[in-house]
Amino acid sequence: MSPTQTTVDAEHLETIIKDQLITPVFQPIVSLQDGSVFGFEALSRITQDGLFANVEDMFRYAEHTNNIWNLEQVCRRAILRAISQQKDSFDSYHAKLFINVNPKVLHDDKFQAGFTREYTSRYGINTDRITFEVTERERVQDEESFTNAINHYKLQDYQIAIDDVGVAYSGLNRICSLTPNYIKLDTALVRNVHNNPTKYALIKGLVEFSVNSGTRLIAEGIETQKELAVLIDLGVQYGQGFYLARPAAQLQACNSNIRQEIQERNQHKLSSHYQGISYFPVRNILRSALTVSSDTKVEQVLSYLKKNEDIIGICVIENQQVIGTLTREKFLKKLSGRYGFSLYSSKTIQHITCKNFLFVDANTPISNVTKLAMKREKDSLYDFIVVQNQNQYLGIVTVEDLLEKAMEINITIAKSSNPLTGLPGNLLIEQEMKQSVESGKPYTIYYFDLDNFKAFNDIYGFEKGDEVIRILADILKNFATDNDFVGHIGGDDFVMICNGYPTPESIDALRQEFENRSHQLYNDTDRKNGYITAPNRHGEIEHFPLVSVTIVSLSNETLPFYNYDKVVATLSHYKKQTKAAKH
Repeated sequence: MSPTQTTVDAEHLETIIKDQLITPVFQPIVSLQDGSVFGFEALSRITQDGLFANVEDMFRYAEHTNNIWNLEQVCRRAILRAISQQKDSFDSYHAKLFINVNPKVLHDDKFQAGFTREYTSRYGINTDRITFEVTERERVQDEESFTNAINHYKLQDYQIAIDDVGVAYSGLNRICSLTPNYIKLDTALVRNVHNNPTKYALIKGLVEFSVNSGTRLIAEGIETQKELAVLIDLGVQYGQGFYLARPAAQLQACNSNIRQEIQERNQHKLSSHYQGISYFPVRNILRSALTVSSDTKVEQVLSYLKKNEDIIGICVIENQQVIGTLTREKFLKKLSGRYGFSLYSSKTIQHITCKNFLFVDANTPISNVTKLAMKREKDSLYDFIVVQNQNQYLGIVTVEDLLEKAMEINITIAKSSNPLTGLPGNLLIEQEMKQSVESGKPYTIYYFDLDNFKAFNDIYGFEKGDEVIRILADILKNFATDNDFVGHIGGDDFVMICNGYPTPESIDALRQEFENRSHQLYNDTDRKNGYITAPNRHGEIEHFPLVSVTIVSLSNETLPFYNYDKVVATLSHYKKQTKAAKH
């Protein structure tokens, strides 16, 4: 950089800081379960043209010249001022505010003093609604100091998001040590995830980590319908990007078409009962708690509980959101003993409730909720879980409810599944086929039938025959995406229903993989000959080729179907034609 350019940049930065030439815009962070607004990320824009080429250059220069704190202070004031001017709108969304913070200033004494409760309350924003979004694009020089700073803010009820995960210096060790509230998947990881098996696998692994750790994922940079669909199918909780909504000065949600698209995609997942508790939503097993306002006296709650023995817990609610919980058992325990009643009875309920409680979205599968519940500390392991819909209180669910429903679903699924492969049987196959036909959405139905299987079974035995069937089942399960369906009709007949239209090349690869693996079960002589010698149905000795698979399909890409019976009849006809052509 030339001395002249350096001087110009210094003057421009000084002007921006002095005259506070920063205007914030807000991009919604959207629930990928129902399309509601979860939060807004605040992004800074330079008010006056011609000062810097872009915002990134401005921050880069500020950091280079040790002015990053002064610039961040200007940005922070502008953000909080803008939110306070739209306070009614901000509150109506029940949203959280995500503020980007450079890790180099996070542990600065001036920064910590500048984000006190008094400062945020001046703008009417509680600290528990603010999330510091810490970028991972720069290496943190002092890890210990950085970790201490993160813990300092957590103790003040601020939440933490690790940004840019998937690029630069983001590390799993840091995520594990910091236990952030949110992980933001970088745009580079999200881009074209529907066409990239490696990215798909990485995000799938992070979803599993999210479920087990309680850390939520936010996918950044969603720009296409296909990216959105895959992220929903994988179970990523939140998303943001131009496809959902662009940043704007005024707080706004994504449009109704996008919300409907998100809801319909989730509804398809939720209707797939054959996948068991993995997709059964917790909203289906809700029960009620006693809901009170924060100024309710403890003695009033006690009186109500004595009259209603079926109430298992208390939720303190403000602005339709739960701010504290307490189980019936813990409430009564606090008031027991020699001084319990006299100490607490005249106080308000908010003084004794738990502020650190587990809450989930209503569409969260009960399997995920159960995992989160069982990860809690021992003293809260069996506390009830708060269930929300669009960030508003909906009801509660107990651990006992979760376990009972999981057992019930698994028993139902087991009864209708094939015992050899564990795949859904005829009842669930029929339900899924009907749903695909009636939905009108793109689908392809494949029918798989093994060739020369009886001869193999007769010569090599039932145990080897079962292994051939399990090989095909395994290949089909690996081929299918999370939103596809694989069923076992019985014997050597299978069905696979795919969303969309897989390429012929991918199906040929599936066929080839089956032949490669199944042919390893033959002895060297039969494999070399390419056939086995066995009696046919008439008792005559005949050469039978090695086992292969007949695959027929139909889709609504060119030939629409309107009822299940027609689909079954057409597939059966195609299979007979293809089988006949092979002989």
